[in-house]
Amino acid sequence: MNKSNLKTAEVIASVVFTIVCPTLVGCGTAAPQSGQKGQQTVSAEPAKPETAPASKNNVSEKTGSLGKSEETIAETAVQPAPKQPKSPSIYQTDISGKDLIAAAVRKAQRDHKHILIEWGGNWCGWCHRLHDVFLKDEVVRPIVFEEFELVLIDSNTNQELLREYGGKDRQFSYPHLTILDAEGKVLTNQNTEPLEEGRGHSSKVVAEFLSKWKPGKIDAEALLSEKLKQATDQNKRVFFQVGTPYCGWCKVLSRFMQDHEEVFAKEFVIAKVDTMRMTNGAEVAARYLPKGMQGDPWFLVLDAEGKSLASSLGPNGNIGYPGEAEGITHFMQLLRETRQTLSDAELDLIFTDLESWRIEREKKISSQKETL
Repeated sequence: MNKSNLKTAEVIASVVFTIVCPTLVGCGTAAPQSGQKGQQTVSAEPAKPETAPASKNNVSEKTGSLGKSEETIAETAVQPAPKQPKSPSIYQTDISGKDLIAAAVRKAQRDHKHILIEWGGNWCGWCHRLHDVFLKDEVVRPIVFEEFELVLIDSNTNQELLREYGGKDRQFSYPHLTILDAEGKVLTNQNTEPLEEGRGHSSKVVAEFLSKWKPGKIDAEALLSEKLKQATDQNKRVFFQVGTPYCGWCKVLSRFMQDHEEVFAKEFVIAKVDTMRMTNGAEVAARYLPKGMQGDPWFLVLDAEGKSLASSLGPNGNIGYPGEAEGITHFMQLLRETRQTLSDAELDLIFTDLESWRIEREKKISSQKETL
């Protein structure tokens, strides 16, 4: 898969939680497939209402001042009942399921998550219902958001892929769930009928299922000890990054580090501490928190003994992700002061990419302001 497809798929995956999905009437348990006996093609779009006929019992034959009879006026005024709004498309049919999974695996690896695949289609009311639970239910949503990369894959256009992950001989009903680990290995498949309750899904049962298959907790103390030992063995330094699952800039920083993994890996061992999801995460972060540091993400460069050599705390506070000119200047200074092997050319590459991202972002912000 080329980088363009991967980035497109990552964008689709990263905005999936912003989709608002109304509850729809169920559409049955199977996707509409041509030539398959016993399956009906069912649309999520409601039936179109018929035009209500005019009642002549309430119409006079008298002519109005404009020369039209009141009957004609009444008939002209009768309008069809408004159509029910069509449910929004939540499944992307123009991007291959393989690309969507590859993007999700990449994100899961950098954030220590599992992958939750929701097979189905825009035609499927029950798919919309379950997706609504994933996005809105106060019990289920935090589990999905914190522990999984949620991927929606259209079953009609990805039948071969569905059988590859779900089983060659399985009879599928929709929505169907598959959970992968961070390497893309199948952990389990789940028919969703057992998750249903009445004309919806049981929040409790869905939460129990997801909790069973979420990643195991990482101990931040053990993680940091392992990374410091690795830094000693490889004569490197530790890039110690702190954040939470709800921090958007933390994700941007992690993506930038991953996109430049080959360069940073020459110099650093990366240690990411999640203060919400990791055991002892908050305690480890507090031990290294520089005085005056506020906000997420924040980061330090540590030597192999765990001594802080530099941090994201700049002259005007924590730079977080270096997305502005001042932050980029501080970040580049941090790298120059702590590098052991990075070349000037490699530093120039990092600087150029940070600047390009900053300029593009400022253009978008400026364009959005002009349209207001």
